[in-house]
Amino acid sequence: MKDMLDDAASSLTPLPDYLSHGLVAVATFGLLSFLCSTGLFLYLTYKIISWRRKLPTGQGQTDRPVNQFLILIYNLLFADIQQATAFLLNISAVKNNGIIIGTATCWAQGWFVSTGDLASSIFILVIACHTFFSVVKEYRLPQYAFFAMVAGCWIFIYGMAVIGVAMHPHDLYVRAAAWCWINDDYQNERLWLHYFWIFASMFGTVLIYACIFLYLHHQSRSSPPGHKANGYHGARPLMVLYPLIYTICTVPLAAGRIAAFSGAEIGLGYYCIAGSMIACNGWLDVLLYASTRAEIVFSEFPPGEETGLETFAFMGKGHSLGTTTIIEAGGLVSAGLRGSGNGGRKGHGGSDSTDNLYKMGDISVAKNVSVRVSIARDGELGSRGYPQAAGGSKDGSEDHGSDSGWENSKTRRSESGRSGFSDMA
Repeated sequence: MKDMLDDAASSLTPLPDYLSHGLVAVATFGLLSFLCSTGLFLYLTYKIISWRRKLPTGQGQTDRPVNQFLILIYNLLFADIQQATAFLLNISAVKNNGIIIGTATCWAQGWFVSTGDLASSIFILVIACHTFFSVVKEYRLPQYAFFAMVAGCWIFIYGMAVIGVAMHPHDLYVRAAAWCWINDDYQNERLWLHYFWIFASMFGTVLIYACIFLYLHHQSRSSPPGHKANGYHGARPLMVLYPLIYTICTVPLAAGRIAAFSGAEIGLGYYCIAGSMIACNGWLDVLLYASTRAEIVFSEFPPGEETGLETFAFMGKGHSLGTTTIIEAGGLVSAGLRGSGNGGRKGHGGSDSTDNLYKMGDISVAKNVSVRVSIARDGELGSRGYPQAAGGSKDGSEDHGSDSGWENSKTRRSESGRSGFSDMA
């Protein structure tokens, strides 16, 4: 039985042993990607629905901007589900000991290969573009434009597949070497409806992440010494994983198809290896985004607009509750700070990072003081704007518990501050 593409469009039965074993590997990785992608997709669907139900009464969806990273990851998972389905369908060929053209399974596999591969490439490129504008330009699309862009991507993806079916309604999806896809006689359709856009997306993704890498590298070198701890060095190697995994998984199969297009003879064993690699896209995407964007994917509350940027750690952002400020002292300070214990500080409703820094005696050295300002979420504030105590009043009376708890916290901080600075003096 021939190993090459001389008779690639016809049915192949029975399967050669090496092809049967190779398709088992492809189907296994396809099943793993399908389960991982579907599981995370359903989990995010549940979280999005529950977040909508938790919105305060009368607050519309337009009042709270969505985290665009989350929506893009959600769409990428849907693309990965389709891609994994395509390679999972090789189970049918293994079960029947043959790749049979003209069946519903063969047509469905060809359709999901066309839509799944292209959709995965497009949304990885869109995530790269969104990351570039968020990190480098500090810009995000308005909400209506963002959702229009996402819809436009899906229209383009399915439009490419529909054009092929409209051009060749009867024989578009046949056996293409090791599984069903676009007929080998329609090389132009393979190129312009599929692989041209995949290679363009791949090139664009690598180029964009390279620009982000260089930008962060320049920022880390040009920042003052005290700002290098903002996370640039830890972010750069992690960032390289995004285009690296996508490229490693996609290039072998795409390169094999292009080589066959140019007249080279590609063995069926090569397609099994390349198919196994691209079938890993789904579970690797789940592993990568669930670990690097955990604050988005597994957030208890709806993630804010900037949640997830800590992956790239530009300008020290990325904390889900507040900001971190580094204050550097220029030298020794030996002047006594004197003043009233109240100091006119009453009336501040937020976190006051300099509360009661009075009557402390001499200060020797104070360098790299870290100040954390926590911003309470909706429904976590008492009647006076202070954080509500666990046992606060539930009726309409004044919330004395939250106020007194706030003052006690300030008193404890003041006492510990005086004690610490007295020891230094």
